[in-house]
Amino acid sequence: MTEIILFLVLGLGVGAVYAALTLGVVLTYQGTGMINFAAAAIAAVPLYVYDELTRGRLTLPIPWLPSFDVGKPPTWLAVLIAVLVAGLLGALIEVAISRPLRKAPPLAKVVAGVGILLTLQALVGLKYSTDPRLRSVVLPQGVLQLGGINLAKDRLWLIGIAVVLSVALAVWFTKSRMGLAIQASAENERAAGFARLSPSVTGLVTWTVASMFTALILVLAGPATGALSPQTMPLLVVPALAGALLARLSSLKVGLIGALALGVVQSELQFLSQTKEWWPDWAKQGLTNVVPFLVIVVALFVLGRAIPSRGDDVRSSLPAVIIPKNRPGTVALWTVIGLAALILTSGTYRFGVITSLAGALIALSLVLLTGMLGQISLAQAAFAGVAGLVLSKLGGVPFPFSLLIAGIVAALAGVLVGIPALRIRGAQLAVVTLAAALTLQDFVFNNPKIVSATQNLIPDPNLFGLNLSVRGDGEIARLPFGIMVLVVVVIAFICVGNLIRAGTGRTMLAIRSNERAAAAIGINVARVKLAAFAAASFLAGIAGGLIGESRGQLSAESFGVFIGLSFLAVAYLQGITSVSGALLAGLSATLGIIYTFASQVLDLGSYYSLITGVSLILTVLFNPMGIAGKSREHFDQIVAKYRRKPEAAPVAEVAEPEAATALSVPPAPAAPRQIGDVKLSSRGTTVRYGGVVAVSDVDIDVRAGEIVGLIGPNGAGKTSFVDALTGFTRSTGEVTLVGERIDGRPAHERARSGLVRTWQAGELFEDLSVRDNVRVANETGNEAFGMLRDIVRPSTPPSAATERALTLMSLDDVADRKPSELSLPRQKAVGLARALAKEPQVLLLDEPAAGLDSTESVAFGEQLRRIAGTGVGCLLIDHDMHLVMSVCDRVYVIEFGKQIATGTPEEVRNDPRVLASYLGSQELETVSVGADAHAEKNEVGS
Repeated sequence: MTEIILFLVLGLGVGAVYAALTLGVVLTYQGTGMINFAAAAIAAVPLYVYDELTRGRLTLPIPWLPSFDVGKPPTWLAVLIAVLVAGLLGALIEVAISRPLRKAPPLAKVVAGVGILLTLQALVGLKYSTDPRLRSVVLPQGVLQLGGINLAKDRLWLIGIAVVLSVALAVWFTKSRMGLAIQASAENERAAGFARLSPSVTGLVTWTVASMFTALILVLAGPATGALSPQTMPLLVVPALAGALLARLSSLKVGLIGALALGVVQSELQFLSQTKEWWPDWAKQGLTNVVPFLVIVVALFVLGRAIPSRGDDVRSSLPAVIIPKNRPGTVALWTVIGLAALILTSGTYRFGVITSLAGALIALSLVLLTGMLGQISLAQAAFAGVAGLVLSKLGGVPFPFSLLIAGIVAALAGVLVGIPALRIRGAQLAVVTLAAALTLQDFVFNNPKIVSATQNLIPDPNLFGLNLSVRGDGEIARLPFGIMVLVVVVIAFICVGNLIRAGTGRTMLAIRSNERAAAAIGINVARVKLAAFAAASFLAGIAGGLIGESRGQLSAESFGVFIGLSFLAVAYLQGITSVSGALLAGLSATLGIIYTFASQVLDLGSYYSLITGVSLILTVLFNPMGIAGKSREHFDQIVAKYRRKPEAAPVAEVAEPEAATALSVPPAPAAPRQIGDVKLSSRGTTVRYGGVVAVSDVDIDVRAGEIVGLIGPNGAGKTSFVDALTGFTRSTGEVTLVGERIDGRPAHERARSGLVRTWQAGELFEDLSVRDNVRVANETGNEAFGMLRDIVRPSTPPSAATERALTLMSLDDVADRKPSELSLPRQKAVGLARALAKEPQVLLLDEPAAGLDSTESVAFGEQLRRIAGTGVGCLLIDHDMHLVMSVCDRVYVIEFGKQIATGTPEEVRNDPRVLASYLGSQELETVSVGADAHAEKNEVGS
């Protein structure tokens, strides 16, 4: 019992350190929307400043800046100086990096955080060396005896100070004017701006306060943080992120409690692993890092979407994807260049070329997973290490089967880590993968019971009697091994290029652009994500196997956390959305050919990490497309300039198609419609959001070829009802489509069954052209097998349904343009064409006429009649009463979620309850006159 209490106190001391970092992460996120992956790296700077002051020197982590002898100041003054340095550093990061990225997508913010981490780690290592430093005790020392237990006074002081200051920070955050302003900005930045709450001010305050608070606690912690090292200190952010996620990135009090509890659990597990004989030896190493990973996974999977996103107005999109052509001539040219590089080099330089080729595969896995799908992974190097470990255990399996098995196991590891991606994405997923990388590093790769320098040798590859070993005959990098690596890499690049330009690539880009809209056209988002994790991890695993074979044994240093972060850095720097960017990333990877040249010739090897980190930050700020993307953009501009005909009038040609659209010029009158049997039936549909009933027992029927209206005041529950029908919100009641119950199915299965919807805001896939927006709706199903098909047969013509939808909505002339280039009526037409390409049984239209003028609305009504004339049942929700009353066969009316009227347009417009709902009869009388006039016009025209 005595030892348990002792480890409890030790755990609370460690938990106090976690709490300081946790509260800093939560506060920064609330103020700026950025999850600060560099929180611990930032805190390391004032720790080194304080340590140097205790030695009589004032230094800053700038390699060329000299140190100043200031004598040994009093402890309180040294602490104050260190805390002020932390505040200045936090303010500098906010102004120079965080503020310009306030409206950037999550990927840019994650990459910026990684860039800050790598830069500060490199600066600290260059200035103070990478050797660990023992921390001195700052707080009062001594031993306090409590019930026969000797407790260190400094730990008790640390726990008390951390709790008191954390509670004070939480009170300030929840009660003060500035704290309330930060919360308001986090909830809705635009509304906070209307209230004159500057996001720049709140961001500056949160970065500064968070950095100073964290630095103060960590300086006072002394030995509780362990040895001071640039290799281990930045990784303290992982348990802090676990505590922040438990706090849902919003509650400082919950973050404090969670961080303290995490420290206690780690400490008690450490006690059990060291004192109990029944504890297995293999489970002792790295145990403390397994706990944060499990906490993060459980927190994200259980809470998932309950973790709120900060209410920023995100306008920036992810970098544009460059679709590879995979022309045989281009592939042959790059293959010859790679072969020439292997032949013309030798020794260290050839080894650098080989390492670049293997590194290009890891970067390619990031292009596939992050660039194409938007799923941020910081663990690709760890998955490569998993394959290397498996390869070291498969001594009796011949090459290349051993390499394939290793890649498959890495793919399985990727799927396991990717399971939380079914409920989360963006920066939160990056947290999971970072924790997974740290767990694999400490619990597996650095575990002597699992990985041994003498027992985990990787056999040399042989194929058909050919010796493909990397070393031999006095060479450290043999040409046959290099050619084997080149062949593997070329095959991988061709396969991924085929995937990107095929239906798989279009599906991934649809998910990257808008997951809800992708599910609404039948894409199984979860299955595509897991398939992408498997494919990307397989690529990383193949790379890990090649790296392992080039070393001859598994090396934990080759697959550590910082190696993984550096791969993300170079991939983003060179262009994370292009295959050519992956190739350039491999060339510039650590130990690659560019690194080898910089180290051997320019003597810049020690500065390479710093150059990478700074370059990454600058790329995020000024060139998010990366080097390859920007080069391709300039190349396309030059080609377009020389191909343009002198007599062309580009402005007139671009503007002309906007004048004639399906929603502005009424088509010929539609043939008489035949209304058939009931296609869609809803009985007792109810939607509750907590204690609020948004929809209550609504019943509807939609028949084949029928246009049914659903109207009601704002907030009546119309969109919630459509969400319930299509599976985008939880509901009770029965939903039947063509006689089959579908209310228990997910959204994508309902869409595949024939229940398809449009969206009020369009929800188009901005990464795809108009044709591909429509085409992707007709390519759903068998996503995993579709990958295998697309690898060998990427080029397939658009389906007949796609072409019919484009023609019906008069979009053929703009099919190759992006939706953002079109006018609002044409964007509406794209959304409708995409739904029609799914060949629906019933079409649900949510505010399709919003933003259209009266002429466009009339044209849309005619178009809707033509669609219904094909036998499609239509449920129309719109506030345009002229449109609803003129085109609908029947109308349902709901108010405050309850159904109040049903009937023909004439019956509904004369219903007293409907008149009362619409605040009197004048509005509907006007609608009646307009609808009658419209009907008379149609009769004359026919």
